[in-house]
Amino acid sequence: MSTTGGRHSFVVEYRASAIATEEGEFKLHSLDAKLFSNAGCAFDLSGPVMDRALFHIDNCYFWPNFRAVGVPCKTVQPPHTAFRGFGGPQGLSACEHVIEHLALACGIHGDVLRRQ
Repeated sequence: MSTTGGRHSFVVEYRASAIATEEGEFKLHSLDAKLFSNAGCAFDLSGPVMDRALFHIDNCYFWPNFRAVGVPCKTVQPPHTAFRGFGGPQGLSACEHVIEHLALACGIHGDVLRRQ
């Protein structure tokens, strides 16, 4: 079982910002993300998985300034393959992490940013 493929693990480097308005509201302003996926020792379906993660990295939020780049990384592990989400869950969870991090930096609850 140690040689079978598994879900692609991701690492995301990002810079994000939110703007505080005069009314005291916070709005998402920018997201610049670079996604790295563990493709394993063979490319297999790593390209389409990365594509799908890039399609979902903005989640359902409007980022006025947005850029995302993806890099499938070749490693010495067995090849990773696509599961049901095909990269979507990795992109969505990365965006939710960014929202939570921004909210913490702004001193507000994450749902405040999500509702804007």
